[in-house]
Amino acid sequence: MIDNISSYSVKNFIPFEDEVYFRLFERHFEKWWPVHPLMLVLGVIILVLAWLGKSRALAVALAVPIAFCAVSFHFQLYAELTPLGKYFGWAFLIEATLIFLWGFAGKPFGKFRPTIHAIIGFAMAVFGLAVYPFLALDAERKLTGAEYLGMSPDPTICFVLGIFLMSKRPLWFLLLFPIPFLWAAATAGTIDALGAPMAMTLPAVSAIAFIVAIAWKWLLPKDS
Repeated sequence: MIDNISSYSVKNFIPFEDEVYFRLFERHFEKWWPVHPLMLVLGVIILVLAWLGKSRALAVALAVPIAFCAVSFHFQLYAELTPLGKYFGWAFLIEATLIFLWGFAGKPFGKFRPTIHAIIGFAMAVFGLAVYPFLALDAERKLTGAEYLGMSPDPTICFVLGIFLMSKRPLWFLLLFPIPFLWAAATAGTIDALGAPMAMTLPAVSAIAFIVAIAWKWLLPKDS
């Protein structure tokens, strides 16, 4: 019995092949173009709002790509392949709600200060916005099958984690992290099991965000 269990891998629990999974992004592109460039513009607006410290406007704007990704990707596409699509769709909607409440519960953003965590956060957000789509080329996929902010979970989570690190530290700051981390673990397991490259990209970004957030929350001086 134990030998039988040990013979299983993550791939045994994924009921689809890599061609089917990555085809989701092409289908999404075909259905929703030209929303993709609009999301990129929204990403730039969010970065500007974070830089200026406009908490409420930023919270509303940041909730949009997460909610859109939940509905258009998880519920409509990923749920066709696995029940996890539905669960992560609801999780992303919960995350969007938390971000909205976070922005209105106080003023989590001030005018940008070049602290270590803010610089790392800004770089992480830019990576999710402007670099992530081109990772598809390294994986021999077309840009029509690439992953974009608000349209695919990985760059969306990467961008969101970066924005989190650009904020101040409200008491419930770390409550925003569990759902992004859960998706990072899920996507890493899926992509690695499919034998595709860059499986550890989002987990690596998430690990950096977690380390910075923990150090920032408990180890660094309060005025950092």
